[in-house]
Amino acid sequence: MIDMTRYMRGRLLALSAVALLAGCHSSGRADMSRLSAPAQDYLLITSYFMAEGGMVSRLQDGGLSGQQVYDMATSLKYGKSMILAALTKPSRKARRNGQQAVELMVACTNQPDPSTLGGRTPRSCLPNGPASPDAKGQVPPQPATPAHK
Repeated sequence: MIDMTRYMRGRLLALSAVALLAGCHSSGRADMSRLSAPAQDYLLITSYFMAEGGMVSRLQDGGLSGQQVYDMATSLKYGKSMILAALTKPSRKARRNGQQAVELMVACTNQPDPSTLGGRTPRSCLPNGPASPDAKGQVPPQPATPAHK
């Protein structure tokens, strides 16, 4: 009986090693543009809902600052609008914008816990994002930016 167990363990170890080596030689990242439009839409919707689920889980964990919660809510709203735009008026640009919105949602989900920053304020996950509201719910005025010509 012990010999059979040793035999099976050896075979399982060899099979695991072969599978590990095969994984190292796998092809590069698959490009989504090779897929059909409905398949791309399906993957975009699926990735949005996965990012939204991760965001909800992170919010339930707690330990976030008000700015982080605001950034997460803003990225969620932006992601939803980009996904809807990609589905109602499909185009390559709309899908790319949807993918970037989902990536932004994931970036906002992966923000560090403020308690681990030693009193420093966490950076906003939104690039050039709006200022968050203060304790009274008022958004401070933003400095005027020069108009682009």
